[in-house]
Amino acid sequence: MKYNEILKIPSEKEGSYNQDKILDFVKSLGWCLSPVQGSYNKWWFTSQFVEGKRYQLMNGSRYYKLVVNNRDFGIECGGDYNGWSFAGEIRQIIRNKREAA
Repeated sequence: MKYNEILKIPSEKEGSYNQDKILDFVKSLGWCLSPVQGSYNKWWFTSQFVEGKRYQLMNGSRYYKLVVNNRDFGIECGGDYNGWSFAGEIRQIIRNKREAA
């Protein structure tokens, strides 16, 4: 599986990401997450709510995982371009929300 970072804390800065805040933020975007069995820091993206309607990502095996580490978080999936693109979408949403705040 390929890992594509969404955001990373620079090495010259101290601190770590709060897993609960990241999960809450991703859920606030309408994404539904399901814990990956046997893992403490990974969640499957299962579906998304858009304008009140729930859309399944895939029918069958799951594809995208949210991975939250101490100093970075990102997307893990089998396809390099797909993961890179999905991570980029979420990164852009974060930028847009920061600018609006």
